[in-house]
Amino acid sequence: MAKRIIHIVGNRPQFIKLSLLHRSLSESAQQQIIHTGQHFSDNMSAVFFREFDIPVPDHQLQIHSLPHGEMIGHMLIELDRILALERPDAVIVYGDTNTTLAGSLAAKKRNIPLMHIEAGIRTGEEDMPEESNRYLSDRLADLNFACTYLGVENLLKEGMPAEKIHNTGDLMLDAALLFSQRAKENSTYVSTLVPAGQPFVLATIHRAENTDNPEALAAILRALHHIHSDIPVIFPLHPRTRQVIDAQGMELKLITTPPLGYLDMLTLVQAAGYVVTDSGGLSREAFFFQKPSVIVMRQMFWPEMSKHGPSLAASADTNAILTTFRALQGPTRSFDTRVFGDGHAAEKISRLILNYLHG
Repeated sequence: MAKRIIHIVGNRPQFIKLSLLHRSLSESAQQQIIHTGQHFSDNMSAVFFREFDIPVPDHQLQIHSLPHGEMIGHMLIELDRILALERPDAVIVYGDTNTTLAGSLAAKKRNIPLMHIEAGIRTGEEDMPEESNRYLSDRLADLNFACTYLGVENLLKEGMPAEKIHNTGDLMLDAALLFSQRAKENSTYVSTLVPAGQPFVLATIHRAENTDNPEALAAILRALHHIHSDIPVIFPLHPRTRQVIDAQGMELKLITTPPLGYLDMLTLVQAAGYVVTDSGGLSREAFFFQKPSVIVMRQMFWPEMSKHGPSLAASADTNAILTTFRALQGPTRSFDTRVFGDGHAAEKISRLILNYLHG
């Protein structure tokens, strides 16, 4: 009898990962999707379901724009109600968002086997919301799927039993390889933003540590403006970032766009010369396509990238960002993208989940 699996998602990187795993499990399991609504606008949510042909979610909670604790509490109440009704054989959560933690708690309280995609990431920044979300989700999960060897090492150091940990590679690498050519063929964004063949920098900033502090965001923008005076900077604007810029009356003289769908972003990162970002997803995509990058974080989510390629961390300081960016313009080490797997993570994760459920 086919097992019943529920995917709980809420933001754009999770939708991308969901599309690959949902497809891989489609012939072997009955699947449902719960969308918490953490990302809710069309260009942050619905466009991804259209681009990837993901089924319309079975449950849409529309929970967003709340403080962390209140958001998680509302999600937990609604997810518990749905899991009690649906009684799935397993729940799959992705990454490190409030959606991830709420889904993990809801599944565990109902004694439903929990699978955590993208496990084992550690920054050591205990005050970062994502750090507590990922740590707790890892501890609650029955199976943890790490993207790299370092995720496995982190979990083993914390005393997690080895049988709960699997290094499967990264679903984001699967997606980048699968959709790279389709993106280049179908998107016209590069040609409309910069002249054909002109070098440019792709930049995104959205993380709370950089946007909740207006001084930090202003320092980042000063660095981007300085870079833009030499090389055009294309800056897709996250709604949170746009809100702070508008509220603070900050100067913004970059090539801006609204938030873009995955295929448009994939086109831009493939064409870019450099990337400046605080996004865990975009920084990895830049690594996959061998683009030197400045990662604007106190601690990188993926230190593997600095060890295996020219992806360098910089604090939210104008001089730090510019110094790091200049370092990337000289001779740099080569990329070793194999650290994130071979592009078959979805197949490996599906097989491990089904083997676990069929005992």
